[in-house]
Amino acid sequence: MAKTAAKKKAISYLQAKLNISKSNSFEPVYLIYGEERFLHEDITNRILEKSLDAGSRDFNFDIFFAGDVEVEKVIDIARSYPMMSERRVILVKEIQKFKPAALKKLADYSGKPSETTVLMLIYPNRALTGKSISKIASGAYSINCRPLYEDETMKWIKEFAASKKLEIGTQAVHSLYELVGNSLLDLVNEIEKIQINIAPETKITVENVVKISSMLKLNTVFELCDTVGEKKFKKSISILNNLLSRGEKPTGIVRQLFRHFANLAKIRDSIAQRKGSAGELQKVTRLSPFFINKIKNQARNFSSTELRRSFFYLATADLHLKTSYQPPKLVMELLIYNLIRKQ
Repeated sequence: MAKTAAKKKAISYLQAKLNISKSNSFEPVYLIYGEERFLHEDITNRILEKSLDAGSRDFNFDIFFAGDVEVEKVIDIARSYPMMSERRVILVKEIQKFKPAALKKLADYSGKPSETTVLMLIYPNRALTGKSISKIASGAYSINCRPLYEDETMKWIKEFAASKKLEIGTQAVHSLYELVGNSLLDLVNEIEKIQINIAPETKITVENVVKISSMLKLNTVFELCDTVGEKKFKKSISILNNLLSRGEKPTGIVRQLFRHFANLAKIRDSIAQRKGSAGELQKVTRLSPFFINKIKNQARNFSSTELRRSFFYLATADLHLKTSYQPPKLVMELLIYNLIRKQ
């Protein structure tokens, strides 16, 4: 049975990870907040793995996005009894997208939660501000998923490499941190690329890191796709200019943007057809499960009309780059503007 903590105060991700590994009891409500989304995924997976066996999840595990579900449905399921299991687990992402009245209902539930449900709420903001969010926090077990500090990131790199059955030297850890920073998703990408490019059971060295770092500029094309998907115009233009100044071919950038918007459109269509589960979206996009949520969030930034028009803008830019006398930089900047602007 779930138990309520005697004192409701926020703890760090690192402390929560330790607590979960040592305990077999679970809180009725977890409020998982902070800016490091990779840690959101990690901590919710740890809670799910410990609280509900795989055989019970078809009937007792639900995932919702606040922008796609009524809060009443979440609460009704939370108050229902689990099926042939000790508990049910519910994960609700992006709760900041709930309207104030919905957040108030969620806060009321957190004050008197079901003892047979583990409700995980994701709030990707830095601080627990606002009356309803504060009230939810007062009744929940709050976990702060802030970006890791330098020493914590170094330790995390070693632990993640070990989880991949890789050994990494201390100097290589420092080099990787210097090149990539403390973005855990970027670090995962780089470690996995290194793993592909070295022999099995080989220790990762500074030389391995430096060799892979020469490929980092290829990733900025994907970074551009993400900032366009997030509708961040100034940052997109900055990345675009950086790519062009380093000799990246405009037609190659357009090609990658086309692939990205094709995935956004596929996800948008799947959600409209009520086929928005992670498994269904992975099937239509062939993307890694971790990237599905990121692309799904970006798809919500565009209407169906905007996505249809995006392919016209991409085709027009490609044609102008190949046949007109317009400066490529101007063509690309106009493309980014058209893709991001509200239509």
